[in-house]
Amino acid sequence: MFDMTRSNPLEQMFNFQRDVDRLFNQFWSDLPTRPAMASPNAIQVNTTDEGWRIDVPLPGIDPANVSLEVAGNTLSIRADETGPDKNQRVVRYEQTLTVPQFLDLEKIAASHQHGLLSLTLPIKDSVKPRRIQISSGEPNKQLARATT
Repeated sequence: MFDMTRSNPLEQMFNFQRDVDRLFNQFWSDLPTRPAMASPNAIQVNTTDEGWRIDVPLPGIDPANVSLEVAGNTLSIRADETGPDKNQRVVRYEQTLTVPQFLDLEKIAASHQHGLLSLTLPIKDSVKPRRIQISSGEPNKQLARATT
């Protein structure tokens, strides 16, 4: 008549765990999907055949208060912006980048426009691919003349 089943505490615990897992999975799958966007203050690195361009957002910082230092293959960017009271520091920014050996830090160029510091690091000439001219002729005759 009536099916009498016994309550099993272990089975109830596993059922509860399954329900919680289902809720978490449903929560994460129902979140709206959006593309991963870079932080507005993140450094952006763009590569070309000629080198790298590094863009560092420094909004509200006077370019006169920004300093760049190169030591070995390390590039340091520092900015100190002071307020109306010269003893009070309003903004302090510091970033250190390790630059690959194939970039020429001797020829680095920097510009600042609309709160964006742009650094251009060219590829070293010794690393750039170069075209080698092939001469046509008979090198064996020239070699034979030199030995006789």
